[in-house]
Amino acid sequence: MRFLSSLLLAMASIVSLAHASSLPAAGNSDLSKTVLLTGDSLSSAHRIPPEAGWVNLLQQRVDHATTTPPAIVNASRGGKTLTDALKELPGLIATHHPHLIILELGANDAILGANRQTLEQNMTRLIDMAQASGAKVALLGFEIPAKLDKDHRADMLRQVYARVAQRKHVPLLPSLMAGISDKPALLLDDGVHPSALAQVRMLDNAWPMLRPLLIN
Repeated sequence: MRFLSSLLLAMASIVSLAHASSLPAAGNSDLSKTVLLTGDSLSSAHRIPPEAGWVNLLQQRVDHATTTPPAIVNASRGGKTLTDALKELPGLIATHHPHLIILELGANDAILGANRQTLEQNMTRLIDMAQASGAKVALLGFEIPAKLDKDHRADMLRQVYARVAQRKHVPLLPSLMAGISDKPALLLDDGVHPSALAQVRMLDNAWPMLRPLLIN
């Protein structure tokens, strides 16, 4: 009888240990967090080394700011529009399961002639799609420089960002390029895209808004 009791106790201990090993380790939930940034050439390290881009610098800053940094997936590319992102976002969400989605889009649409209604609708659809997945959302805006501004599109885009952000209750950085677009020394030879020298300033522009969302 004593032997049987010991055997049952040993079996119960094995089952208990097996159950414990199948549970996620306490404190490890943050390690699996992922941030998805989908943007255009401003965030894709256009014509500069990828490691010099502001998104890579953001990952480095987050890595140093917390012991449980999220992984930042940069799905930006030159020329990307809101329409492109609407096609791509479902797959990106399914692949990466981000807890935060940062949208840096809209400028190409406005410059290419999209009207206010289309901009608002597509930006809203993107945010709805992101929020439906359970992710938080942040918007990074862009001030169209005077040399590219036609038919007051800079004003239109600024108003679209503000209206959508307010309606959808998401944080908005009005211009990722603040303090850069009017300084030729910080731009590439096209006079529009940020150089490697501008990337830290772009990060500094975005950091106050993004920090609370990235570091909990």
